[in-house]
Amino acid sequence: MAEFNALKVSKVSKGAAADPDASFSVEGIDGGTFAIASSKKELKQLMKSDADVVYDERKGKLYFNENGAKKGWGEKKDGGLVAKFKGKPELSSDYFDGLSAYQSDEIICVDITDGFASFCEGLSDGEDIKDQITSLGEELGDEKMSELYSDTVINPKKGLKRIIKAGKKEGYSFDKDELADALNEMNQAGAFVSLELDDAALTTLMGMGGAQAHQSSCTNHPCS
Repeated sequence: MAEFNALKVSKVSKGAAADPDASFSVEGIDGGTFAIASSKKELKQLMKSDADVVYDERKGKLYFNENGAKKGWGEKKDGGLVAKFKGKPELSSDYFDGLSAYQSDEIICVDITDGFASFCEGLSDGEDIKDQITSLGEELGDEKMSELYSDTVINPKKGLKRIIKAGKKEGYSFDKDELADALNEMNQAGAFVSLELDDAALTTLMGMGGAQAHQSSCTNHPCS
Protein backbone atom coordinates (compact mmCIF):
# COMPACT_ATOMS: atom_id res chain seq x y z
CA MET A 1 0.00 0.00 0.00
CA ALA A 2 1.41 3.38 -1.04
CA GLU A 3 1.14 6.09 1.61
CA PHE A 4 1.18 9.79 0.68
CA ASN A 5 2.13 12.85 2.71
CA ALA A 6 2.69 16.57 2.12
CA LEU A 7 6.41 16.46 2.91
CA LYS A 8 7.19 14.83 -0.42
CA VAL A 9 4.83 14.72 -3.40
CA SER A 10 4.56 11.14 -4.64
CA LYS A 11 4.40 10.32 -8.36
CA VAL A 12 2.15 7.42 -9.24
CA SER A 13 2.65 5.60 -12.54
CA LYS A 14 -0.17 4.75 -14.92
CA GLY A 15 0.30 1.06 -14.20
CA ALA A 16 0.04 1.47 -10.44
CA ALA A 17 -3.18 3.47 -10.69
CA ALA A 18 -4.67 1.06 -13.26
CA ASP A 19 -4.19 -1.96 -11.01
CA PRO A 20 -7.69 -3.02 -9.85
CA ASP A 21 -6.18 -4.08 -6.53
CA ALA A 22 -4.36 -0.79 -6.02
CA SER A 23 -4.62 0.65 -2.53
CA PHE A 24 -3.44 4.04 -1.32
CA SER A 25 -3.55 5.97 1.94
CA VAL A 26 -2.81 9.50 3.13
CA GLU A 27 -0.70 9.94 6.23
CA GLY A 28 -2.59 11.48 9.11
CA ILE A 29 -6.01 10.12 8.14
CA ASP A 30 -7.51 7.11 9.89
CA GLY A 31 -10.93 7.74 8.43
CA GLY A 32 -12.29 10.51 6.28
CA THR A 33 -13.88 11.54 3.02
CA PHE A 34 -12.72 11.56 -0.59
CA ALA A 35 -13.99 14.19 -3.04
CA ILE A 36 -13.47 14.66 -6.77
CA ALA A 37 -13.11 18.02 -8.48
CA SER A 38 -13.94 18.05 -12.18
CA SER A 39 -13.43 21.79 -12.70
CA LYS A 40 -11.30 24.61 -11.34
CA LYS A 41 -14.30 26.07 -9.53
CA GLU A 42 -15.11 22.78 -7.84
CA LEU A 43 -11.50 22.49 -6.70
CA LYS A 44 -11.61 25.96 -5.16
CA GLN A 45 -14.88 25.21 -3.39
CA LEU A 46 -13.66 21.86 -2.10
CA MET A 47 -10.56 23.60 -0.76
CA LYS A 48 -12.91 25.42 1.61
CA SER A 49 -15.03 22.35 2.43
CA ASP A 50 -14.60 19.69 5.10
CA ALA A 51 -13.62 17.01 2.58
CA ASP A 52 -10.41 15.36 3.82
CA VAL A 53 -8.87 14.31 0.50
CA VAL A 54 -9.57 15.99 -2.83
CA TYR A 55 -8.66 14.63 -6.26
CA ASP A 56 -8.38 17.05 -9.18
CA GLU A 57 -9.24 14.67 -11.99
CA ARG A 58 -8.37 17.26 -14.66
CA LYS A 59 -4.71 17.14 -13.68
CA GLY A 60 -4.36 13.92 -11.75
CA LYS A 61 -3.41 15.76 -8.54
CA LEU A 62 -4.32 14.59 -5.06
CA TYR A 63 -4.62 17.05 -2.16
CA PHE A 64 -4.88 16.57 1.60
CA ASN A 65 -7.23 19.12 3.17
CA GLU A 66 -5.51 19.30 6.55
CA ASN A 67 -7.45 22.23 8.02
CA GLY A 68 -11.03 21.21 7.26
CA ALA A 69 -13.45 23.90 6.12
CA LYS A 70 -11.01 26.77 6.68
CA LYS A 71 -9.43 28.46 3.65
CA GLY A 72 -6.55 26.68 1.94
CA TRP A 73 -5.18 23.19 2.50
CA GLY A 74 -3.59 23.89 5.88
CA GLU A 75 0.03 24.20 6.95
CA LYS A 76 2.38 23.68 4.03
CA LYS A 77 4.19 20.64 5.46
CA ASP A 78 0.98 19.06 6.69
CA GLY A 79 -1.56 19.68 3.93
CA GLY A 80 -1.67 20.43 0.22
CA LEU A 81 -0.53 18.45 -2.79
CA VAL A 82 0.51 14.92 -1.81
CA ALA A 83 0.52 12.94 -5.08
CA LYS A 84 0.47 13.24 -8.86
CA PHE A 85 -1.11 10.46 -10.90
CA LYS A 86 0.26 10.03 -14.40
CA GLY A 87 -2.40 9.59 -17.05
CA LYS A 88 -5.01 11.35 -14.88
CA PRO A 89 -6.85 8.12 -14.01
CA GLU A 90 -10.39 7.93 -12.70
CA LEU A 91 -10.19 7.43 -8.95
CA SER A 92 -12.74 6.89 -6.22
CA SER A 93 -12.77 6.42 -2.46
CA ASP A 94 -12.51 2.66 -3.10
CA TYR A 95 -8.82 3.14 -3.92
CA PHE A 96 -8.08 4.68 -0.51
CA ASP A 97 -7.86 2.90 2.79
CA GLY A 98 -10.26 4.33 5.36
CA LEU A 99 -11.88 6.88 3.04
CA SER A 100 -15.52 7.12 2.00
CA ALA A 101 -17.11 9.18 -0.77
CA TYR A 102 -17.65 12.83 0.18
CA GLN A 103 -21.32 13.74 0.25
CA SER A 104 -22.37 17.37 0.16
CA ASP A 105 -25.28 19.16 -1.45
CA GLU A 106 -23.48 22.47 -0.93
CA ILE A 107 -21.25 22.16 -3.97
CA ILE A 108 -23.55 22.21 -6.99
CA CYS A 109 -21.96 23.97 -9.97
CA VAL A 110 -24.29 24.76 -12.84
CA ASP A 111 -23.08 23.68 -16.27
CA ILE A 112 -23.77 26.24 -19.00
CA THR A 113 -22.94 25.30 -22.60
CA ASP A 114 -19.22 26.06 -22.80
CA GLY A 115 -18.24 25.77 -19.14
CA PHE A 116 -19.31 26.18 -15.57
CA ALA A 117 -21.39 29.06 -14.33
CA SER A 118 -19.72 31.73 -12.27
CA PHE A 119 -21.28 30.44 -9.07
CA CYS A 120 -21.81 27.28 -7.08
CA GLU A 121 -25.15 26.98 -5.33
CA GLY A 122 -25.02 27.29 -1.57
CA LEU A 123 -21.53 28.78 -1.46
CA SER A 124 -20.04 32.19 -2.04
CA ASP A 125 -18.74 32.68 -5.56
CA GLY A 126 -16.05 35.04 -4.37
CA GLU A 127 -12.57 34.04 -3.29
CA ASP A 128 -9.84 36.18 -1.79
CA ILE A 129 -7.11 36.77 -4.37
CA LYS A 130 -4.52 35.89 -1.74
CA ASP A 131 -6.08 32.44 -1.47
CA GLN A 132 -5.76 32.09 -5.22
CA ILE A 133 -2.09 33.12 -5.11
CA THR A 134 -1.48 30.58 -2.35
CA SER A 135 -3.27 27.90 -4.35
CA LEU A 136 -1.25 28.78 -7.45
CA GLY A 137 1.94 28.54 -5.43
CA GLU A 138 1.01 25.05 -4.24
CA GLU A 139 0.42 23.96 -7.82
CA LEU A 140 3.60 25.51 -9.23
CA GLY A 141 5.90 24.57 -6.34
CA ASP A 142 8.46 26.57 -4.35
CA GLU A 143 11.10 26.66 -7.09
CA LYS A 144 8.80 28.25 -9.66
CA MET A 145 7.24 30.65 -7.14
CA SER A 146 10.72 31.72 -6.00
CA GLU A 147 11.55 32.53 -9.61
CA LEU A 148 8.35 34.53 -10.10
CA TYR A 149 8.70 36.36 -6.79
CA SER A 150 12.32 37.21 -7.62
CA ASP A 151 11.06 38.84 -10.82
CA THR A 152 8.66 41.05 -8.86
CA VAL A 153 11.55 42.23 -6.68
CA ILE A 154 13.86 43.03 -9.59
CA ASN A 155 11.29 44.20 -12.12
CA PRO A 156 7.77 44.50 -10.65
CA LYS A 157 6.09 45.09 -14.01
CA LYS A 158 7.71 42.06 -15.59
CA GLY A 159 7.09 39.94 -12.48
CA LEU A 160 3.38 40.72 -12.45
CA LYS A 161 3.03 39.81 -16.10
CA ARG A 162 4.76 36.48 -15.52
CA ILE A 163 2.55 35.62 -12.54
CA ILE A 164 -0.58 36.54 -14.50
CA LYS A 165 0.59 34.37 -17.40
CA ALA A 166 1.46 31.44 -15.12
CA GLY A 167 -1.89 31.78 -13.37
CA LYS A 168 -3.79 31.79 -16.65
CA LYS A 169 -2.25 28.43 -17.60
CA GLU A 170 -3.56 27.00 -14.33
CA GLY A 171 -7.04 28.46 -14.74
CA TYR A 172 -6.64 31.66 -12.67
CA SER A 173 -7.54 35.13 -13.89
CA PHE A 174 -5.70 37.91 -12.05
CA ASP A 175 -6.28 41.64 -12.33
CA LYS A 176 -2.88 43.38 -12.36
CA ASP A 177 -3.72 46.03 -9.77
CA GLU A 178 -5.46 43.57 -7.44
CA LEU A 179 -2.56 41.16 -7.81
CA ALA A 180 -0.07 43.92 -6.95
CA ASP A 181 -1.99 44.90 -3.82
CA ALA A 182 -2.35 41.27 -2.73
CA LEU A 183 1.37 40.59 -3.19
CA ASN A 184 2.17 43.69 -1.15
CA GLU A 185 -0.03 42.52 1.71
CA MET A 186 1.25 38.95 1.58
CA ASN A 187 4.85 40.16 1.49
CA GLN A 188 4.33 42.39 4.54
CA ALA A 189 2.77 39.43 6.36
CA GLY A 190 5.89 37.34 5.62
CA ALA A 191 4.25 34.94 3.19
CA PHE A 192 7.34 34.82 0.97
CA VAL A 193 10.07 34.75 3.61
CA SER A 194 10.69 31.02 3.09
CA LEU A 195 11.20 31.38 -0.67
CA GLU A 196 14.76 31.23 -1.96
CA LEU A 197 15.48 34.26 -4.12
CA ASP A 198 18.01 34.25 -6.94
CA ASP A 199 21.27 36.21 -6.74
CA ALA A 200 19.93 39.20 -8.64
CA ALA A 201 16.93 39.52 -6.34
CA LEU A 202 19.11 39.15 -3.25
CA THR A 203 21.42 41.87 -4.54
CA THR A 204 18.41 44.13 -5.05
CA LEU A 205 17.16 43.42 -1.54
CA MET A 206 20.58 44.07 0.01
CA GLY A 207 20.67 47.40 -1.78
CA MET A 208 17.29 48.20 -0.24
CA GLY A 209 18.39 47.50 3.32
CA GLY A 210 18.83 43.76 3.68
CA ALA A 211 16.45 41.59 5.66
CA GLN A 212 14.16 44.47 6.57
CA ALA A 213 13.66 45.23 2.89
CA HIS A 214 12.65 41.62 2.34
CA GLN A 215 9.58 42.30 4.44
CA SER A 216 8.72 45.54 2.67
CA SER A 217 10.13 45.20 -0.84
CA CYS A 218 6.75 45.49 -2.52
CA THR A 219 5.82 48.36 -0.21
CA ASN A 220 8.90 50.40 -1.06
CA HIS A 221 8.79 49.36 -4.70
CA PRO A 222 5.09 48.76 -5.49
CA CYS A 223 4.44 45.59 -7.48
CA SER A 224 2.59 47.37 -10.25
